[in-house]
Parts: sequence; C-alpha cells; structure tokens
Amino acid sequence: MGKLFYGLYDLANSAYTMIIITFVTSAYFANQIVGNPQLGAAYWQWTAGLCGIVIALTGPFIGALADKKPKGKINFLQIFTLLCILTTCLFWFSKPNPNYILFTLIIFFISNYCYEVGTIFYNSLLKKCSDENNIGKTSGFAFALGYIGSIPILLLVLYFFILPETIPFGLDKNNFEHIRFIPLIVAFWFFIFSMPMINYFKKKISYEENDDTTPVAKKIIEIIWQKKFTSVGKFLLARMIYSDALIVLIAGGGVYASGVFNFTSSDLLQLAIAGNIVAFVGVLIGGYLNDKFSSKKIILFCIAVLTSTVVYGSLIAQTKSEFFYNVLVISFFIGSIQSASRVMMTKLLSKTDLGKGFGLFSFSGRVTAFAGPLMVGTLTYLYSQRIGFLSVSIFFILGFLLMTSVKNI
Repeated sequence: MGKLFYGLYDLANSAYTMIIITFVTSAYFANQIVGNPQLGAAYWQWTAGLCGIVIALTGPFIGALADKKPKGKINFLQIFTLLCILTTCLFWFSKPNPNYILFTLIIFFISNYCYEVGTIFYNSLLKKCSDENNIGKTSGFAFALGYIGSIPILLLVLYFFILPETIPFGLDKNNFEHIRFIPLIVAFWFFIFSMPMINYFKKKISYEENDDTTPVAKKIIEIIWQKKFTSVGKFLLARMIYSDALIVLIAGGGVYASGVFNFTSSDLLQLAIAGNIVAFVGVLIGGYLNDKFSSKKIILFCIAVLTSTVVYGSLIAQTKSEFFYNVLVISFFIGSIQSASRVMMTKLLSKTDLGKGFGLFSFSGRVTAFAGPLMVGTLTYLYSQRIGFLSVSIFFILGFLLMTSVKNI
C-alpha cells in the first residue's frame, strides 16, 4: 500500500515538470511574453540556473533540519508542496506583454525552488515503503505512475484549452487566458494527488528518533569525505555533472522544440503525451533491470544513449517528425536514469542520514546547475539554439567518465 501512495506524489508533481517547466508555460513565456523565442529561451535557462544555485546552497541544511525530528521529512514535504502549489497559481497574472518578463521569472524561480526542495524530502522517503530487494521496482513504479498517470491532465489541457475555438469559462484566447489558466489546473492536480500521499505517510508510517549529536556541517562533510571521497561522494560528483545535462533537457526541451522546429503548444502537448507513454514503459523496465543488475550499469547505459540523442537532435534532425521520434528515445531513458540515481543514493545512505543525504543529492544536481543552462543560454544567445543544445553532450560525456569510478551497487 505504501508503494502506491508513494507513487501518487510522482503522479502529482510530474504535471508541474511537464506543463510549467518544459512544454506549455516555458514556451508561452518565450514566444508571447518575451516575443523572441531565442531570447526567451536564454532568460528561462538563466533563471533555472540561478534557482539551481540557491537550491544547492540551502538543500543539505534544510534536509539536516528535517532529520532531527521523526516526522521532519514528511512535514517539510507538506510545507514546500503547498508553497509550490500556491505560487504556481500566480502564473495566471503573467500577461503576454514584455512588462511581465520579470514577474514571470520571479514566479518561476519561487515555484521551482519549492518544487525542488519538496523533492528532497520525497526522495528521502523511498526507503520507508520498500526493502533492499525491490527499491528499484518501487522507484520505477513511482516514476511510471507519474508518466502514465499524467496523460489525463495533458489530454484535458490539449482538448479543452489548446485546440478548441471556444474555451471553457469564457477565457479570452486573444489575451492568452486559456494558456494562463493552465497553471491553475496544474496546481489543483498537484494538490489532490499529493495530499493523500502526505497524509498516509504521516499516519501510517513509523519514524525513528535520531539521537546523533554530530554538528550538522561536520556530518554533511563526513557523508561525502573521510580523508578521501566516500562512495557517496564519488557518486554525487558524477551525478553533479550529468544532472546539468538532464536539467537542460527537462527545462529547455519545449523552448528548443518551439524555437528550432516550430512546435506549437498543441504539438508540444501531443509530444508530451507520446513521450509519457514511452517513458512509462522505459522506467518500468529500468526499475526491474535496476534490481536485477545494478544502478551503476543502468546509469552508464542511459548516459550513453542520451548523449547520442543530443547529437542527433542538434546536428542531424531537420524535420518535426525526426525531432519528435528523437524525443521519444530521450523519454524512454530519462526516467530510468533519474530512478536509478534515486535508488543508488537510497542504498548508499543510512536511515538517519536520508534528509541530509538527499539534500546533498539535490546539491549535486544543482550546485553546478547554472553551468548547463548558462552554457546553453549563452551559446543560444551568441550563435543558435542548435549550438546551445549540442553543448549538453559535454556534460553527459564528463558524467559518464566520472561514473566509471563509482562502486557498483
């Protein structure tokens, strides 16, 4: 039962990732608010990078605070989830006018920060609803539920708010109210599927007291460094690099598709639906193989494939259909690498260090998160979106090389 409730949170927050970060709101910001897809893409990536820096600096210490109390992690999860939901609603006020550029970027920054911090505590609860033999399947199931279960909201958005000439509630398409209303749907979806999970973990799951009196800063350092890099430290170093590439693919994929291949909002949502179906299959297979083989092998294989898709999407693909199918390949593997990374971190940490550990996990995914968006945004601004997108492969290659030194687990 815990496995199902755990997966509900993935179902809840995946709507935010797909619609706000990747497909709809990001494209609306670049095309309608900024009015220049290339410049809008750069602004969006730079903001994602700045948010990553702040998450990296605060995540481990917020995680450490949660570790001090038995129900700290679930309580912090509830707080940051509600904050993300509330700020997401404010996208309604982002009108299609350059005067709203700063306002929209501030809302994106705050909501994304709350989303990411909430994810720290969500990931740290994985061990509470699984055992050593099925952590991969549990993590894969949660990701899969997020992918396949989010299709209804994508269909709702597409067929009720994007495609029709007449929009519900009398929303004005000329003022893009139908696009601005979509974040309210995302917020409602996030709320109704996250609260059951949070309430279940509050009432049904037992939590241990943590009597470790080691100073927070010292304990955080000991997790990653004990005269040399620990196994956790080596893994986080590798993940720090390949996560830069994943952040760009997730946060900038919709902007790239609309700017280079002229994907419309309708095209992007159809791509999201197809991608979710493919990702659903991919992450279930990846979760099974994770338990059968190892997280390290799954991560290395995924990096190799994703690198090839970036090269294809930036140098070879010329048509909408070619890029469409390339994204489906990305979708198949991107969930598996995220799931395997979560599993690997869970196995490497003790129960009393999960909050701090996943704070460091977030740190590793964000401390250099500015590098990917900054590089892509800058190269996009100076040259083209294709050149910017190609630079993502650098981070995948470096991450692969570092990952080879990590213990097989």
